[in-house]
Amino acid sequence: MLKVLIAILVVISLLSNLNAVNGQKFYCFLDCIKKDRNCRMGRSEDANCLEYFKKCKDECHNN
Repeated sequence: MLKVLIAILVVISLLSNLNAVNGQKFYCFLDCIKKDRNCRMGRSEDANCLEYFKKCKDECHNN
């Protein structure tokens, strides 16, 4: 029973660390998008905005 509880605690701590890393990248992406006023979240069909979103994704992925 104690081994099961320890295993659950380890899994929870690993998942919370993973979420923190992904959360930082998400906020990096949002901050990058906000820099260009012409490409807000609702303009994803525009080709220029799609290129800009890809640039933001690559920039935040490499950080």
